[in-house]
Amino acid sequence: MAKKRITIPIFIPHEGCANRCVFCNQWRVTGAVEKVTSESITKTIEKYLSTAIDRAEKIEIGFFGGSFTGLSLNEQKRYFLAVSPYVESGLIDSVRISTRPDYIDKGKLEILKENHVETVELGVQSFSDKVLKAAGRGHSSKDSINAFYLLRSSGFRVGIQLMPGLPEDSYTSSIQSTIKTVELYPDDVRIYPTVVLKDTQLEKLFNEKSFIPVTLEEAVELCAEIYGILTEKGINIIRMGLHPMDLNNGDIIAGPYHEAFGFMVKSRYRRRILEEVIEESVKKNKNCDLISLMIPAKMKEEYIGMKRENIFYLKEKYFITDIDYRFADIENPQILQ
Repeated sequence: MAKKRITIPIFIPHEGCANRCVFCNQWRVTGAVEKVTSESITKTIEKYLSTAIDRAEKIEIGFFGGSFTGLSLNEQKRYFLAVSPYVESGLIDSVRISTRPDYIDKGKLEILKENHVETVELGVQSFSDKVLKAAGRGHSSKDSINAFYLLRSSGFRVGIQLMPGLPEDSYTSSIQSTIKTVELYPDDVRIYPTVVLKDTQLEKLFNEKSFIPVTLEEAVELCAEIYGILTEKGINIIRMGLHPMDLNNGDIIAGPYHEAFGFMVKSRYRRRILEEVIEESVKKNKNCDLISLMIPAKMKEEYIGMKRENIFYLKEKYFITDIDYRFADIENPQILQ
């Protein structure tokens, strides 16, 4: 089955942003250091189109890595000119950009509209002003909210990027940021738990022991809660954790990075659902030597977990000798009598 939307990524490393946040080493995050040229954009598009056309209902170009609306007008036009022939010919449906909330105004949005931009992702990171100040973001939560509503009223799809685990962040403030995200109801959300990258202010704070990143387990637990809040409200999550392709060797100094972070979060969320189902069964029958489960087939890997870790966890927690499970085309797991 074709994906609904495929994004062809064009990375513009640390361009258009005069601010440097404590976590930012953008030229490393994007895995690119060379100037993006029209020729390199064309090469990337052609490479993706050779395999993507039959696999997607919609194909978009995504300019990532910098604050696009902070670029000079000439620089923006140069990028738009490179992709315009593909949009006008119908090979590409639209353009997606990412930017800072305080780099949005009506004039900038008019330029985006004229150049086929459909989606704007806002690097919100947090809706806590205390966290934003500690992270050196240079904007407030009010800036994020104002930018969101301006984009929506101008007819754009809007994405929000969240970064739990920043300095001065906590479980409570991360959840509060998630709840605020639900209130705004964006089209897409990305969740990037904070990791310490080489050559950042955060690395200096980490070495001074004034910043301690959350552990991988803590990040999985927190992001499973965030994932649940968002998905249960029907909000689309398009990414959790940094992609390994976006990193160079030695970039990660510390923090909750794992190549399969997104899967780990989804699996933890599914485990919580299984816990609720089994808990109800255990209450009715305290001597449960054997539990028989019917698990939704389309999410079976997430329910079972890596190396069947969810099954082992449930057996140990509820003192179950064995869990027999099978798969079916159902929406929610069920106990078989």
